[in-house]
Amino acid sequence: MKDLKWTAKAPAKASWQAMPFAPGVYKIYLTGALPKDVDWPAELAPLKRGDLLYVGKATNLRSRAKHHAVQTSKSTFRRSLAAILGLQSQWHGRSAHLRLTDVDEEVLSLWMEKNLGMQFALATDPESLAELEDGLREELCPPLNRDARTPEQLHVSAVAAVAHRNALRDKG
Repeated sequence: MKDLKWTAKAPAKASWQAMPFAPGVYKIYLTGALPKDVDWPAELAPLKRGDLLYVGKATNLRSRAKHHAVQTSKSTFRRSLAAILGLQSQWHGRSAHLRLTDVDEEVLSLWMEKNLGMQFALATDPESLAELEDGLREELCPPLNRDARTPEQLHVSAVAAVAHRNALRDKG
């Protein structure tokens, strides 16, 4: 992992646009502030400016960036973030994953552009991409990865599960 050549941290939108059509790993950071009404328990480590939030992998970084930029139904990170920000989830179409209302998709996208930064590294060995991501997640324990290693990760998983149940209930 030490031989990874990470790009400089940049605003999320600029990073998404710079990602190549290549395999790699990425980190997402909080560069702004969470809204004041976010329900984040006091006993958990606070989420503050500069904190690492999420680590991911992609066989095609540019394609993955598109999902994070606009499609909650295809991004675990966006679903987790939407849940802790308290955005309305709904069951939409045939997707196996939740989707936000069009208005909330836009709200989330704008919030992410203003408050998140990223960096990425190309994978020198695409065959070991999953192993590379697992190692980073184990070492760094980002709170929005749902690995159940930390109280913060458990909280995010629980909040996302409630959002999922509510969306299913609302569908009828």
